[in-house]
Amino acid sequence: IKSKVYKVMTLFLVIVLSFWITCSNIDARSGTLSNETSYFTTSDIVMHRMDIDFGCINIHKQPSLNHPLLKNHKIQRYPTFTRNIVPKRSSYDGKIIEECPLGKVPFHKKTKKHQIKGFQSNSHEYHSITLDTNQTATFHGGYAHVGAYNLQLKGKQYSLSGIWVESGPPSNLNSIFVGIGVMPNLYGDSEIHLTTRWTAGGSGCYNVHCPGFVQVKSKPYLGMILSPVSSIGSFKKWVFVPTIKQDKVTGHWWLCIFPKLRCFGYFPKELFSHLSSGASIVRYGGETYTPPGMVSPPMGSGRLPQERFKNSGFMEKIKIINSEYNQIDINPRNMKINKDGNLSCYDLLYRGFEGSYSHQAFLYGGPGGRSC
Repeated sequence: IKSKVYKVMTLFLVIVLSFWITCSNIDARSGTLSNETSYFTTSDIVMHRMDIDFGCINIHKQPSLNHPLLKNHKIQRYPTFTRNIVPKRSSYDGKIIEECPLGKVPFHKKTKKHQIKGFQSNSHEYHSITLDTNQTATFHGGYAHVGAYNLQLKGKQYSLSGIWVESGPPSNLNSIFVGIGVMPNLYGDSEIHLTTRWTAGGSGCYNVHCPGFVQVKSKPYLGMILSPVSSIGSFKKWVFVPTIKQDKVTGHWWLCIFPKLRCFGYFPKELFSHLSSGASIVRYGGETYTPPGMVSPPMGSGRLPQERFKNSGFMEKIKIINSEYNQIDINPRNMKINKDGNLSCYDLLYRGFEGSYSHQAFLYGGPGGRSC
């Protein structure tokens, strides 16, 4: 009798296990991102190392202050929206390998400038895929967790992932990007770096390769190498958490990162004719560039979003800073997907709210290729 009972129980467990595996396989193919992310952990990138191309300079002598529009600019040491936050030493601070001494800020020692002279973003060498605001409103920033992956690029190719705030007509577009970038021509390697780009009046530059961005902290700094990074197929994902927010009092556009709210510098409002009073559009996603004759580089993780969260590039916990300067979740009804090029090169999948962990999130990116 015991033997029969044992056989029956074994058969029952096999049937239950088979049913569970079948359901799990169905969920993996057709389930939502919220179902997927329940099996994963994400952690903030908390380490960087100072690159040999960087040195330290007196905060009042940084080259950015040489911009003609900043001739009489008074440095703002802290954004007004963090006045009630008491600075505390965190694990983030403890893992930084090098930093500038008090009263000095990092600056890039290379003399080669990477300026932007009115490039045509609709050129076939440029591709972007983004989730954009589509309502008539004024915005004062954005926030997101950006999945960080290493990508293999060459020469003048680049791949960016992050947040854009923009305002103004195409002929005089004001734009600020903050996020992560793989740019061998700019950085001399294929690692991911904290990257920003600003344009106004058809010109601008990356990071501090032209006067404009005012650094007020010794850490972090534009161009720093970010680590660790995510691996395709891994159940542990690393995210970079940038925020760009306009100061309600001064109008300057501050760049901040997490963990903790660390605001390390800003773009003065004097640089912009249209962004000085706010942004008309905020974008989240990726952009690539390749020189003529070369294949388009990868974006995100280098895999299409159809490969799901385990393999794809992703952005989660996406928020907008609205006209009242409040940081809130984006509303799917007020967003649109902006795709260009061949969707076998890059794509974006967005379904709105993806559960209490990821909130508003999407998968994006792709391998690039010759047919983009």
